[in-house]
This record gives sequence, C-alpha cells and structure tokens, in this order.
Amino acid sequence: MKFADLLARANDSLFIIAEAGVNHNGDVDTALRLVDAAIDSGCDAIKFQTWITEKVYCTTRSVKPEYQARATDASESEFDTIKRLELSFADFRRIKEYCDARGILFFSTPDESDSAEFLLDLGVDLMKTASQDVTNLPFLRQLSAMGLPIIFSTGACTLAELAEAVEAVSSATREVIILHCVSSYPAPFEQMNLSTIPNLAATFGFPVGFSDHTEGVEAACAAVALGARIFEKHLTLDRGMPGPDHQASLEPAEMKTYCEALRNVQRALGDGVKRIMPCEMDARKAFRRFLVSARDLSAGSELSAADVVFKKVVDGISPKHLDMLIGKRLVRDVAADTPLAWTMLESI
Repeated sequence: MKFADLLARANDSLFIIAEAGVNHNGDVDTALRLVDAAIDSGCDAIKFQTWITEKVYCTTRSVKPEYQARATDASESEFDTIKRLELSFADFRRIKEYCDARGILFFSTPDESDSAEFLLDLGVDLMKTASQDVTNLPFLRQLSAMGLPIIFSTGACTLAELAEAVEAVSSATREVIILHCVSSYPAPFEQMNLSTIPNLAATFGFPVGFSDHTEGVEAACAAVALGARIFEKHLTLDRGMPGPDHQASLEPAEMKTYCEALRNVQRALGDGVKRIMPCEMDARKAFRRFLVSARDLSAGSELSAADVVFKKVVDGISPKHLDMLIGKRLVRDVAADTPLAWTMLESI
C-alpha cells in the first residue's frame, strides 16, 4: 500500500491496526488465527513484533517492566520470557504470505537492525517503530534510509526527546506518521493527555494517530474528535491467556465493537458547517412554531399580542416577525386557531 493510499483510506474511514504484538505466545498457528480475528473485526492491518532476542536483551541485566512482571512468571528472567515469545524469520514469511492471501496489510516492528533488514527483504509496505526506540537515533536514521513509510510511536518520552527522534526518523523520508502513545498497560484515562494529538500535528507537520493502551473505547473516540485517523490497538484471542500483553488487549468481538465505534464517531464529525441535515427535514416541518390566531378575529381589527399564539403547524409566519404584525389591520375575518398569513393583513 502506498503512503498516499493509506492516508486517503484513513481520512475516509480511519486506518485501524490490530497490534498482534507477542499475543501469539511464540506459536505461528496462533499468529495466523490473530490474522483471521483482525480481518473479522474490521481492522485494516495487523502488526507484529520482530526481533532476535540475543540482539535486544541481556541475559542477566534486562529487567521486566512492572506490567510484564505481573502477567508472567516473576521468577523468569526478561531474556527467557522474551525468547519464548520469539517467532522465526520463517514464521514471519508464512504470516506475510497468509496476510497477502487474505487481503490484509501485514507489517511488523523491528527491534534491531537484522530484523529491520529482514522485513525490508520480506517486502513490507511500511515500518513501525516502538516507543522504546525514541532515543535510539542511529536506528531511527537507519529505518528512515530504507525508503519505506514509517509509523512512529512516542510513549514515555519528553518533548525534547521526541523532537530529536522526529528529526532522525524523517531524515530520509517525509512519509511519517506519529502515534501519540502512553506506555502503560493498561493506560489510565486521567494520564492520556489526548490534547497532545493536535499539538503534535501542529508542531511537527506530520499526521498524528493514536496507539491506544486504554481499556474500552472512550479515549480512542475522543482521539478521533481531536483529529487522529490512524489507530493501533492490541488484539488477543483470549485475555486469559498467559503472556505479557493479553490483559491489556481486546478480544475479537471487542475489537469489532472498537472499530465500529471509532468509525461511527468519525462519520458523526461532519464538515463543521451548520445547516439543516436531510434527516431533520421531516422533524423541522413537525415541530417549528408559527403565528396562529388566539381567537376569532374580525376584519378591520388591529392585531394585538393577545390575538396571537405560537403553535406547531406546518407553515406560516415565523414568530420572529411578530413585531411587524402588531397594530396591523386584518383585511378579512380569521377564525380561531388559524395560521396567520401575510395576505390576511393590510400591506406592510
């Protein structure tokens, strides 16, 4: 998919990425089932994570973040936990072929250079960076030089760090999408700082989407209203499965609801121009108020405010013209409860 086509789809109906991440638990068949679930849920793409554990984690000094320690065997090292979740390059070739056959965009986050080169050789349409690489400027420059669009996550960083990272990731390409992200699993609503989304777009001049680690759909709906059109959300087959990310992920039925809700919000935004909408026309006819005679009125009498009431009728003279009618003479008799018309009055 070309970058311009991705943006066009995002602007038309959003671009929602199912983040499979490591929710395959190191099993390629589970990964393929996640592909099916992403398609059935209405997602536009599915994203995985590609790494060689020995090139990313130390056997003794890598430390599990708190959310991983809660969700996995606390006595197992970070290295061993991640190694069990690793898929081979051959596995990713199989996944990519399956995605191509099923018609969903596949891509992955490389965690180191060899995996990035592999994904480039595999023929992915774009690259995705992890928030952990915001300060890894040499790696960001390497990815930028590969000539592919880049979706760039921005969790757990300062604005100064982000500015340096944007400069690095856009050093060789302008086809960049920034994802606002809060790196907590799940992320609390009161710390989402969603107002950052339009600010980042104005500051850096790139499209800004949302990597959503919250529970539920509310934050993402707000992000749509704030201008986000590209979304990433973790997908699992079963939140009760063992593994670091399942508990902060959506199950397939929830992901379907998520996609539908976000797209409904986008459709509801409209173009910002206040006007009568087609669906309102019938109601407008039924509930608008017009000027109606309050009692039987005789020809030649002058209208007073007591002679007129405001009632729901199909048409007539708008209440905003009341002052123009007061004191005018009727040119014919008018029965009570009759909508007034200009032809009933002396020339104005």
